Amino acid sequence: MTINLQTLKCAECGGGALKRTGINQYVCEHCGSVAVVEDNVSERLDRMLDQVKDAAAGRLADEQRARSRQTSKTLVIVALAVGVIAAAASALSVFLSSRQQAAQRASNASRPVVAAAVDRTIPVDGLKLEGVRQVLVGSGSSARPKLLVMVRNETGHSLDRPAVKASLYDGDNRLGERSESVPIGVLAAGETAPLLIDLPSDKNVTRHELQVQRLAAPYRSAEGPKLAFTRVRLVQQKDDLRLVGRIVNTRTDATLAGVEALVVLYDDGGVVIGFGRGYAHANEIRPGERSSMDVRIERFGNGQGAIAAWDYRLNYTIESPGQSGRTQVLSAARVVRTAGGPESFNPELRMSSDDLLAEDAERFDLNQLELLPLVPGRGVTQRPLYLTELVNRSTDRIAITPGAVISHFDGSRLDGTSTLGAVASLYPGERLPVLLEPRGSGRITQTRIEWKPMRGAALPGARAPLDVTVTDTRADTSSVLVNFSARYTYKFAMVSGSVSNSGKAIVRKVRLWVSLRDREGKLTGFSMVENLPAIAPGESVPFEVKVDQKGRDFASVSTLYQTE
Repeated sequence: MTINLQTLKCAECGGGALKRTGINQYVCEHCGSVAVVEDNVSERLDRMLDQVKDAAAGRLADEQRARSRQTSKTLVIVALAVGVIAAAASALSVFLSSRQQAAQRASNASRPVVAAAVDRTIPVDGLKLEGVRQVLVGSGSSARPKLLVMVRNETGHSLDRPAVKASLYDGDNRLGERSESVPIGVLAAGETAPLLIDLPSDKNVTRHELQVQRLAAPYRSAEGPKLAFTRVRLVQQKDDLRLVGRIVNTRTDATLAGVEALVVLYDDGGVVIGFGRGYAHANEIRPGERSSMDVRIERFGNGQGAIAAWDYRLNYTIESPGQSGRTQVLSAARVVRTAGGPESFNPELRMSSDDLLAEDAERFDLNQLELLPLVPGRGVTQRPLYLTELVNRSTDRIAITPGAVISHFDGSRLDGTSTLGAVASLYPGERLPVLLEPRGSGRITQTRIEWKPMRGAALPGARAPLDVTVTDTRADTSSVLVNFSARYTYKFAMVSGSVSNSGKAIVRKVRLWVSLRDREGKLTGFSMVENLPAIAPGESVPFEVKVDQKGRDFASVSTLYQTE
């Protein structure tokens, strides 16, 4: 009997209660008939596998179609976003470019100067190197070996601080390289300037090779008026040589900035024997203002050659209202040459640029200063000495920083010098005490005074008002032992008092001279007090000082004060 596998019913009774009893064998639980199923298992498995594969293939196809649809949507969205961003960037670029061009046009329209071209390089063969020689800069054991090179600008353009590199040799032995720039910001067309390159102090340089470094025009420049000193002096004090000058900004449209000077010295053959560079004391000089300059100059060859001529040139930039940055000013024929040598002064005189550059109306009349006759005295160890005083005889002018070198003689023989310069200002009628000590012979028969250039000021002046009161004076004696063999007795006075500030500002750096005088009013001893503290308005500070009596017995005490 066979069973219909599609219906799974008994072929005898038609019942559906079939029970499997073996491989392909079933028993009908209703009638007990046994039947064998004719079934090809492999064919059935193949059909089942085909169904599974068909179902899986269908699912994969559905998933692939879904992914394709999603990818297409994403690509469309990305393409649209890229297009929008590109369009926005293009519009923004066009907007910024138009704004930049408009701003540039506005800046060019308002800018008072013309900027240099972007490419500022200049061929190096236009810078000529001449007069190369080894020199010693300085004097004595401190002299330093240098290589002097004269640089001439034949490029036809102004150059921004050109530089030269030197390769140094001792025979075939290469010692190294040194580079140096011209000592001024701009070397104008046609100008010549000296340049010093360091040489090794412990090696012998037998030859050198020079190479001009890259040349360039100033980054931002404009033609402008030549700047020159309104007052200038070349001053020599022994080995110290300097040029002092005054600069006035006569322009009304710009501020002078970075003013620098190059000073060159020549002998009678026109050979350069020294130079120096310096800057104005003020970084900026506004319209109508002035500043000064003090340039130290180094000599070549231990300063042996006489100075027959000298020149200077000033380099500067300007700052104009509404303009950012500085513009280099290019001036034609700016070198100012002077024939002759420097003015000589005693090396012990201390002179500021203000002292040297004062106008005639600013000067103090030296005839109004008097050095009183010398008063002989004795020191603590009974060595001979002399006392005197510097007196301002003017009735309405203050002597500003009076200074002098007092040479004292024994007969016609110079016996030494003393420097006078401890006071900042000497008011009309005031007396500054001075001590002179002979060195060799023990006596001084005459004096000679070399005054420094001196300024004056009208009353009341800048000195802060102070009231000095002496409250107590006690005379006493003391002694000193010298070399454990000689004891000397001397007289002194202890002077005490107070210094009061009657002004409206704090006073600092007060110096006080306390002088002893005999019955005739002549100076017989003095001492200076320097350790006084600052004094506030309305306050006072006490002082006490020991004053050695070097001459006759004192009868009175006087004071002189200074403030800074």
